[in-house]
Amino acid sequence: MKKTTILLLSSAFFLLGGCTNNSDNSESKNDATSSSVSVTTSSKSSSKASGNSSSQAVVGDDDMALLNSSWKYNKFTVHQIEAEVDDDQVEVKVEWEPKTEKKAPFANFGQVKVTQNGKTLSSVENDDDIDEGETIRDLDLTYNFEGKTNPIKIEITSADGEKHSVSFQIQ
Repeated sequence: MKKTTILLLSSAFFLLGGCTNNSDNSESKNDATSSSVSVTTSSKSSSKASGNSSSQAVVGDDDMALLNSSWKYNKFTVHQIEAEVDDDQVEVKVEWEPKTEKKAPFANFGQVKVTQNGKTLSSVENDDDIDEGETIRDLDLTYNFEGKTNPIKIEITSADGEKHSVSFQIQ
């Protein structure tokens, strides 16, 4: 009886593990992934995005996590994108991990494009630190935005053309 129970539990465990791997593979092969998040600068609470939620609140000087799962490209992985609104600027933090060329800047792997109402926002700052021994790296970007009416879209395109994007609304 114990052997049968252990065998059934083990089979269920491996079956569920296989299902999880299939869903991860299908996510990484998508050409474009998109979700939408709202950022409220007057709220006193912060929360991370869950699902494809269209309404998340964050204090103006707190980072808002925009991704529910990592974006996997051929030569790098984006683990998280965070946005923070400060005055008339949006600060974007990309947590990424290169699979090769550990000391190369992000520009060797891809580009980040931030748009609002179809227009590319002007970049104020681009900080791509390479700290020795760090596996997950930070790319900090700052942009001027054009009001709170239209959502902001962050698109990351790899050097080989694979794209993923996320949008959020400033309220």
